[in-house]
Amino acid sequence: MISTKARRSTPKVRTGCATCKTHRIKCDERRPRCGQCTSAGRSCPGYPQASTSQPEIKMYNIPFKVPGSRADRELLHYYCCEAAGSLSRLSDTTLWTHLILQRCEDQSVIRNSIVALTSLYRDYMLVRSPRFEISVKHIQRITRSHSQLRAHLTRDPSAEVALICSLIFYTFECLIGNVQQALWHLDQGLILLRRLQTDYPYLVDGQETYAQLVAIFSQLDIHASIFLLERTPILRLASPEQVLGEMHTVPERISGLSDLETSLAVLQNWTLWHLMEFVEYKNLPQSHVPSIVIRQRLQLEAQLQKLEELSEKMATSEDFQSFTSAQRQRLILLRSQALIFHAVLLENIICTFDAAKIPLEATCRFDIALTQISTLLSLSSESESESSFEKKTPSNRAFTLSTNIIAMLYFICLKTSDRRILRTALSLMQGSLFTSRDGLWDARTAVTIVKAIVSEDDLQSEEPEMDFKLEDVGSGIVDTDGGLEEAFKLLKLEQSQIK
Repeated sequence: MISTKARRSTPKVRTGCATCKTHRIKCDERRPRCGQCTSAGRSCPGYPQASTSQPEIKMYNIPFKVPGSRADRELLHYYCCEAAGSLSRLSDTTLWTHLILQRCEDQSVIRNSIVALTSLYRDYMLVRSPRFEISVKHIQRITRSHSQLRAHLTRDPSAEVALICSLIFYTFECLIGNVQQALWHLDQGLILLRRLQTDYPYLVDGQETYAQLVAIFSQLDIHASIFLLERTPILRLASPEQVLGEMHTVPERISGLSDLETSLAVLQNWTLWHLMEFVEYKNLPQSHVPSIVIRQRLQLEAQLQKLEELSEKMATSEDFQSFTSAQRQRLILLRSQALIFHAVLLENIICTFDAAKIPLEATCRFDIALTQISTLLSLSSESESESSFEKKTPSNRAFTLSTNIIAMLYFICLKTSDRRILRTALSLMQGSLFTSRDGLWDARTAVTIVKAIVSEDDLQSEEPEMDFKLEDVGSGIVDTDGGLEEAFKLLKLEQSQIK
């Protein structure tokens, strides 16, 4: 019997020079000209430049075996290396970088939803044009994710899976810019979470995944209520004892950023509830406000003041020097949010006889917050410049989920009468943030609205104080139901009618 020697298979070389590829020979890839061409006397054209249209797959970084196509594995790898960290930027990264990824191993519905989200996110980051157009491929992936969740919940009505997918679907719609659908997914998740906390607390208490889900849904609830001025948060985070001053919201000592973040979320949620419940007392003097409202308001203000002091103490402590860049940025963001929520509370309900002092205190906090945000954006820019992905991406886009940076700058523009503060806030939005989206908030849209309300002459006037606020001049537009997107539509309609 004649034995045949098996032919050794060698991998194709795809990175050699064009001449070697044409002659189907192995290129040794010497620089500047390969050895094969030099020894044969052939002209060596060099090597093609690596394409920047797709981020480089450096290595597979998935902690479990993934069924499905190579494309799905590459997308999961990209999620591990880039998308998860970006989605959780300036917040606790545990949910996106660890817990959701762990669920991907044994829950195919979560894994497929993450693959769909990552595909959409990657293309969003690569698009050069101002407007991101969703492709048929993405629509098919998203539709399939919805169908798979419905089928899964029919077999296994898991609240955890439903909450995680609700969060992912909300992020889908934010990337697309479909605000109303994003809010619908968010509200469904919040309603489910509230029901779990009320009727099935034993399922939630002590569970790390649920604790992380409560934290992010609480932040998104606040984010949505800032976006829609008529919206009251679905969750109530402050207990009756905290509201009445029988229990402190902010502890005497803060052990870390997570404690600070939790206290801030409770105070932000409480502030939004307070302003909506007692809106009829806005800007009224103390003599016209019921005593129970004054008591709650003073208790809330005291806790916000305490949080400001503790966050400042943390920023000036010796421990701050050992913080990572991400931790420093996170602390700066928390301080900025505390300052601005305190300023908004001061502006809305006057509970002191010294009414002239209120605008000054609010303006001071706006000014400090702007300095903090400017520092934060500089640090964030330095961090991104060190990212290999950022260097390879042709788009200057950025996407975060709930930092509220765009919202804070937008509200400073609307509520200040100080020209310098207005110019600074607008400048920050027009700078590195201009192509950014933070959840429901789009920086380009916010800038367009502000610049349409205030004239260039008013903006550049040398007078330090304006005799108006943009929220008053733009009344009927900036306070419309539907948030920033509806305000933009009304503005465009108004401009078309003038023409």
